[in-house]
Amino acid sequence: MPKQKSRISSVVFIALAAFLLSLILILLKPVQILELKYTDQLFEWRGPLDVSDSPIVLVAISQKADEEIPYKFPWPTNLHAKLVENLNKAGAKVIVFDVVFNNPDIYEPKNDTLFAEAMQKYGNVTLAGDLQRIEINNSVEVSQLFPNRVLQAGNPNKVALVQVYPDLDGAIRSYRFGQQHQGTNYYRLGIEALREYYGFSYDEIDPIGPNPESDYFSVGPFEILKERGNSFLINYYGPESTFPSVSYEEVIDDSTYTTVFESGLGFEVNAFDDPDIGHLAKETFKDKIVIVGSTMALLKDFYPTPFANEGNNERPGYQIHANAIQTIIDGNYIDRFRGWYTILIMVFFCLSLALLNRFGNANWGLLVSIILGSGYTAITYWAFIDHNVLMMITGPILAVVITQISMVGYEYYIEEKEKRRIKGMFASYVSPELVDRMIESGEEPQLGGEETYMTAFFSDVVSFSTFSEQLEAKQLVKLINEYLSTMTDTLNNRGGTLDKYIGDAIVAFFGSPVPQKDHALQACISSQLMQKQLAELREKWKKDGWPELVYTMQQRMGMNTGLMVTGNMGSSRRFNYTMMGDNVNLASRCETGAKKYEVFTMVTESTKNEAEKFGDDCVFRLLDHIVVKGRTKPVKVYEIAGLRDDVEEPMKECIGLYEEALDLYFKQEWDEAISKFKASEKLEKYRRNPSGIFIDRCEMMRENQPGPDWNGVFIMKTK
Repeated sequence: MPKQKSRISSVVFIALAAFLLSLILILLKPVQILELKYTDQLFEWRGPLDVSDSPIVLVAISQKADEEIPYKFPWPTNLHAKLVENLNKAGAKVIVFDVVFNNPDIYEPKNDTLFAEAMQKYGNVTLAGDLQRIEINNSVEVSQLFPNRVLQAGNPNKVALVQVYPDLDGAIRSYRFGQQHQGTNYYRLGIEALREYYGFSYDEIDPIGPNPESDYFSVGPFEILKERGNSFLINYYGPESTFPSVSYEEVIDDSTYTTVFESGLGFEVNAFDDPDIGHLAKETFKDKIVIVGSTMALLKDFYPTPFANEGNNERPGYQIHANAIQTIIDGNYIDRFRGWYTILIMVFFCLSLALLNRFGNANWGLLVSIILGSGYTAITYWAFIDHNVLMMITGPILAVVITQISMVGYEYYIEEKEKRRIKGMFASYVSPELVDRMIESGEEPQLGGEETYMTAFFSDVVSFSTFSEQLEAKQLVKLINEYLSTMTDTLNNRGGTLDKYIGDAIVAFFGSPVPQKDHALQACISSQLMQKQLAELREKWKKDGWPELVYTMQQRMGMNTGLMVTGNMGSSRRFNYTMMGDNVNLASRCETGAKKYEVFTMVTESTKNEAEKFGDDCVFRLLDHIVVKGRTKPVKVYEIAGLRDDVEEPMKECIGLYEEALDLYFKQEWDEAISKFKASEKLEKYRRNPSGIFIDRCEMMRENQPGPDWNGVFIMKTK
C-alpha cells in the first residue's frame, strides 16, 4: 500500500509538473506565434463571410492611379478636393482617409486650401493622424503626426488615429479604440467612421481609458466586446477582394478631368460620371462609408493578417479598418475563451492522462492522448466556426503531449528500475533470457511463497569427497568452478532456475519463477545435455593433465515433478529464492537413490509422464517401484537412458529385455526373471548396472519368498 501511494503521488507530481511546464511554454514567443498562426488557420477553415449588404467601399490610391494621374504621388491635394466633391455627388455618406497629410502640398499651397474648403463644405470627411511615442534623453514623449494646419483648420471633424498594433508575429488581429492625449480622446479611424455614419455624438462614445467594470466598449448603440481593455478582435471577412474597391483615378475621372489614358486615346472615358458605365450612374458610393487608402508598394502600408492575400500574407492597411468597421456593424465579435477555463482543461488533461498511463498502459495512454488532442482541436474549430469563440490550442495540446511523453518516460524509468530489480533478484538463479522473459511477461512471481507445479532437480558429483582428499585447495576450486559453470549454463539455457550450490551439488528447478509448460521435459533434456557436457569436460581435463580421478568424474541426477512452494525465503536481511516441500525431498531422494541402481539419472513417474506430454526426446527405463526413506507412499522411478537421437539399438534392446525381466520379477517368477536380466546385462552400457542389481535381488527373493501379498514395492532404508 505505501508503494502504491508513492506511485500515485509520483504520477500526480508528474501531471502537475507537465502542467507547469506547459504553462511556462505557452509564455514563450515561438509558442505564442504558433498559437497566432492557428488563429489564422481557423479563419482559413471558416472561409469568407458575406458582405453584400456592407456599407463599405474602398478607394485605392493604387499604382494604376499613379500612372493615370499626370503627377506622381504625393499628388496635389486639390485632387483630394475633387475626390471629396465627386464622392459627395455620388451620395457617399462618410469619407475617411487612411493617409496622413502632415506636410503642405508640394505643388501649390492653395491646393491645401481647396482641399480644406471641400471638407468644410461637406462636413463628412475624416482625416488620419497618429500619436507617436518618441524616446528623448531616456524619457518617452508623445508626438503628434497630424494633418497640416490648413487641413485641420478646414475640417470640422476630429483627427482619427490610424496606427495599427501588430502581434508578436507582425500580424494585425486586434483593433484599438483610441488613445487619450493631453486630456483629449482620439479615436481610431473605424470608430470615427461609425460615429459620422450613424450621427453619434462624442458623449455617446466611451472615453478612452481603463474600465474594468465592463467587458464592452460603447459606441452609440454598439456594444463592442473587448479583447483587452482598449481593443477588440477583428473578425476578418475574407481576403483582399472581399470589400468592393475602386481605383482612385476612376473617382476623379469626370468630364472636367483628363487622365493619361484618355489623353492617349484622344477622347474621354469618364469612369465617374459616364451616364451608362460611370460610378455615379451605378450608385457605387451612395450612402456608403468610403475608405480612401493606399495599395501602392511605395507607401509600405501593408500588414500580415488572417486570410492569405492571393499568396501574399500582407494586405493594405485600409482593409484592416474596413474589417474592423464591418465587425462592429454586424456585432460579429470574437470572444476569447476565458484563461481560467483553459487552465482547468490543462490540469484535467494532465491528471487524467497521467492516471490512465499509470493504471492502464502506454498504448492506451497514446490512444487517449490522440483522442484528447484531436477532440480538443475539433472543439476549438467548432467553437470558432459556430460561436465565434477563440479557444487556446497550444496550452492544452502541450499539456497532452508533455504529460504523455513524461508518463512514457516515467513508466520506462519504472520498467527499467523494475528490470534491474528483478535481474538483481534472479540473475544469479536463471539465465538472462529467462529473466528477460520474466520481465516481458509483466508477471512478477509472488515472492514470499507460492505453490507451483514444477520440476525439482538435484545433481551431485560421484565420490566428491575423494576429490577433496587428493586435490589441493586451489586445484579443487578451479575444477569445481569450471564444472559448476558449465552445468549451470546448460540448466539456464533450458529455462532452469538455479536454487543453490551445496559444495559440488546443484539444486535447481524448472517452471518457476516464469511459468514453463514443458518444465519436466526441459529438466530431463538438461540432465542428458549435462552428461554430454561432462563427457566433453573429461576429454578436456585429460588433455590438460588432470589426474585420472578428475577425467573419469561422474555425476548423478534426480528429478521429481509436482506441487512445491517457491519464493524468497529467509530472514528480512538475508533471503534466497528457493523451493521447499515433500516433492522437493522426493527429487533429492531420486538423486541419492540412483546410486542404488547404478544409474546416473533417476526420475519419478510424474516427471516421466509430464515430460512425455510435450515430446519424446528422452528414452526412459522403468527402474523400480519404491518407497523412499521418509515417505510411506510408493512411487515408480525411471532411468533416463539418454536422448532418443543418441540411444543406440543395443541399449534399446537392453531396455526391452530389462522391462520384460522386471515384469517377471513383479510376478515373482524368479528364475525366468533372472534369465532375462542376465540377457539384458550383456547389453548394459556400464559394468555395474540395474540388471546386475536385480539379478542379486531376484536370487535373494528366491531364497526368501516375499509371499502372495507382496506388491512389488521396494523400501529404501537409507537416503
